[in-house]
Amino acid sequence: MRRFLVLASILFAAPAALAQEANRLEMDTINQIAQCLVVGLPDDWLAAHMRVQLPSPGAITGGVSYLVARKDAEDKLEPFTPCNTDEPANLLIGLRATQAPERTGWVAARLVIERDGTFRVNYDFPK
Repeated sequence: MRRFLVLASILFAAPAALAQEANRLEMDTINQIAQCLVVGLPDDWLAAHMRVQLPSPGAITGGVSYLVARKDAEDKLEPFTPCNTDEPANLLIGLRATQAPERTGWVAARLVIERDGTFRVNYDFPK
C-alpha cells in the first residue's frame, strides 16, 4: 500500500516538479525510477536520493549512488539498494533523448524523491 501511495503521489506531482519541460515520457520515466527505488527503501524513509556521475558529457555509462534520508536522521544519508542498481541510472541517462540539445551535455544528475511524491532533478554541466 505504501508503494502505491508514493507512486500515485509522484504521478500527480510530476507536472509541477518538471514544470514547463515536462512531457509524458519524462513523467513515465521518473515513475519507473521511483517504482524501483521504493522497493529498497526502509519504512521510515523521508527522501530517496539518486546521483548519476558521468565521466564526460554524452557518456552512456558512469557511476551511481543511492542514498536515503530517514525520519529522525534527515541530515544523515544512508546507502540503500533499489530493485536493480543499473536500471534507474540508465533510465535517467536515457532522458537525454528528450532534452533540448543545449541540456544534453550534463555530467551529473541528482534525482530526489520525497515521501509525499514530490521530486526534483538537478543537472551539473562541465565548467
